[in-house]
Amino acid sequence: MPLYYVILIILIIIVILSLILNLLTNPIVWIIIAILVVWSAIKRYLYTKQLEEYNKEFQRKTEEKKKAYYSQEEYRRGSDDIIDVDYQEFDEDDK
Repeated sequence: MPLYYVILIILIIIVILSLILNLLTNPIVWIIIAILVVWSAIKRYLYTKQLEEYNKEFQRKTEEKKKAYYSQEEYRRGSDDIIDVDYQEFDEDDK
């Protein structure tokens, strides 16, 4: 569970306890609620940003693996587009 969900749960608990104890008229409670709401919004933004970066990196790595796999398949099939850099041709006379 992401951290911003935990913060929202704490916020809900504070509001419920404030309603039970009739503390919503106290300005300190409103300040705490405002701080928790802002903190939760910031954490959610950072979490989504981190998730987007992770997804981009994952897609980049996946594309690299696909390219490597398909180039290896082309090499195995003997495609003319693939160049074998270790290829050496020997004549019978050179030995």
